[in-house]
Amino acid sequence: MEQKAKVKNHKRRKKIREQTAKKKNVKSRKSQQTTAKTTVTSAAKKKHSSSRTINRKKGKRKKTSQKRKRSEQRHQIYKEIGISFFLLMSLFFLLQWLFFSLPTVNGYGMTATLNDGDRLFVRKHAQIKRFDLIYFKNPVNDQLMIRRVIGLPGEEITYEEDQLMIDQKFVVERFLVNEQNEAKAEERLLTENFSLASLTGSRALPKGSYFVLGDNRHYAADSRQFGWIDEENIIGVVKTRLLPLHNMTQF
Repeated sequence: MEQKAKVKNHKRRKKIREQTAKKKNVKSRKSQQTTAKTTVTSAAKKKHSSSRTINRKKGKRKKTSQKRKRSEQRHQIYKEIGISFFLLMSLFFLLQWLFFSLPTVNGYGMTATLNDGDRLFVRKHAQIKRFDLIYFKNPVNDQLMIRRVIGLPGEEITYEEDQLMIDQKFVVERFLVNEQNEAKAEERLLTENFSLASLTGSRALPKGSYFVLGDNRHYAADSRQFGWIDEENIIGVVKTRLLPLHNMTQF
């Protein structure tokens, strides 16, 4: 009986040891699996973190590259605009030097046809006709002026009782009709009597010379004071009053 009890106890202890060993193996496997999972998870996190860092760096480089490209494009656009503006202004000044001028009226010698400060368009190399407004250089003091052509080369000029006479023939100054009527009503002369010969000692205007008067006859300095204008001193013919816009006029 004792022997059987010993065998039974031995089997029981053996069974307990086997169960304990199994439990330990199970725990060990679970621990290993947990460790493996943790390692995999950690590696995955590291990989994901590394991937995010790389993507961030790539994104930053891409944004930097895009900003640089946009900056270069803006710089190129500004450069092209600057070059275009420079070429346009160069062309404008070249055309102005060759073909036209944009002077401003200075003074009241042409009132009421032109007013002080009016901006004009002057065409250079234009044919000059009687009663044209011309832009010229005063032969006495080199002052730039605008006056009206009254006499052409080779003509005799005389004023008698407010009447213009060219080569002994009366010529109507339609641009002064209102002023002449006003002067007549006040029993005065708008243009004092004179002749080219009395002013200059020459009976007729020389070749290439023009006699000019201001429309504001009592106020204007003109050929009655400084003589005729040589063609070489004439810059051009006034074609348009540009400014003020509400008073734009073609001549």
